[in-house]
Amino acid sequence: VIKASSRDTIRNLAEVNADVLGLFEEAADDLIAQHDGDAKMALCKTLAYLSGQYKQVLEARSLLNGQQGCVTFQIQLEKPFYSVSLIWNILRRHLPEDMSHQVKGMRAFKDMTGACFDLPDDNSQRVIDIFANLAEQQ
Repeated sequence: VIKASSRDTIRNLAEVNADVLGLFEEAADDLIAQHDGDAKMALCKTLAYLSGQYKQVLEARSLLNGQQGCVTFQIQLEKPFYSVSLIWNILRRHLPEDMSHQVKGMRAFKDMTGACFDLPDDNSQRVIDIFANLAEQQ
């Protein structure tokens, strides 16, 4: 959500009239100086502040139901399937048993070409690594 908000902000920057930029030059110079000349750090902090997410890192939340500590994944297939049991079989085949038992909230896409589901956040990087490795093998 934060990344999407940042992309929207960047897209909206195209609307800024160049004539108003002079009003912000001194503040921009001060901000960069406060960060020892690191303009990227100054810009990152500015974007974080503008997003409203600057006090602490967001805890992972499910995109399906908002549950804290969960991450939503999606599996997309080239052809439609008839039942989410196909997705369950894929997960059981490639994930460790203890991890596949933690899958929650499986939902098929309307066009039946994929599904999304939640897993606890502490497993997220491992799932990403497993499926990235599978993709490299193909």
